[in-house]
Amino acid sequence: MKTRIIFLFLLIVCYSCGTKNKPVSDAQKEKIKGEVKTAVDAIFKGCEEANFDKAVESILNSSEFVYTYNGNSFGYKQFVDAIKPVFTTMSNQKVTITEEKYSILDNSTVMYSNNCKWLQNFKNGHSILIDPDAMIYIFTKQDGRWLLINGIESYTEKILPSESSKGLNQAELLNKFVGNWEIPLGKDAYEYVVIKSLQGGNGLSVYAKWVTNSKMLFEGTGFWGYDTAIDKIDISVMISTADIIHNQGTFTSENMMEFVNVNNAAAMKGVSKSTLEFITRDEIKETTTKDNKEEIATWKRKKQKSDF
Repeated sequence: MKTRIIFLFLLIVCYSCGTKNKPVSDAQKEKIKGEVKTAVDAIFKGCEEANFDKAVESILNSSEFVYTYNGNSFGYKQFVDAIKPVFTTMSNQKVTITEEKYSILDNSTVMYSNNCKWLQNFKNGHSILIDPDAMIYIFTKQDGRWLLINGIESYTEKILPSESSKGLNQAELLNKFVGNWEIPLGKDAYEYVVIKSLQGGNGLSVYAKWVTNSKMLFEGTGFWGYDTAIDKIDISVMISTADIIHNQGTFTSENMMEFVNVNNAAAMKGVSKSTLEFITRDEIKETTTKDNKEEIATWKRKKQKSDF
């Protein structure tokens, strides 16, 4: 993140040094701040209303546009393709800004920064809290309008219990996963998962291996357990590739668990949400939203352990 902030600072310097504008007076700064605030408010209002067209009205459609989410950078088209589908699944959002600052670099370049949090409410009834969230925006003035040309955003998100999850025994429902599972991943490729109850019944131990053409690519071990302190199911796995996956989730119904990655694991890059749904006792539908496209895999309970 420090590298990206330094890069952003250098970028700002280049913008400023490349202009021939005269120093900006205090009165001009106040006027510019008011104009940029209008653009910022328009973006946030569009986000709160889950109105994508309104949200991007103050964003520059240009090859120079770059937006970085938690280390993943997007050009304008990539940004639209990634964010627009998410808005269609939302009912609304609510932003709470705890601190913000406008830095007037010259009369055509402004840096806006804030610390905030977002409550995202989705049409299917679940909610996600993004807290904390930190933003740095660069606005440029073109044809009399202030437009966002560069942005960096870093945040942490977690799923909130929905109304439908209240009253569910999260720890007890976890035991539905106990067993041996086979997950087809493609031609001659499978994931095999063994889930056992821990001694005392406090959570589950998990072993998984990924196999292609009958040869193991890598394996992982970990645990799943309900953490009463945070009212979340902790899903943690260490993979032999040295990657550690740390997810948190919640049963939103007796047959559906939703979870999100909370440690920016490399293996979860591009993944925004995952669900595990029991279609029957012996079949689970896993739906992963990755780069705003759904990927579906089906878990099948195996009676025999020969493949494990």
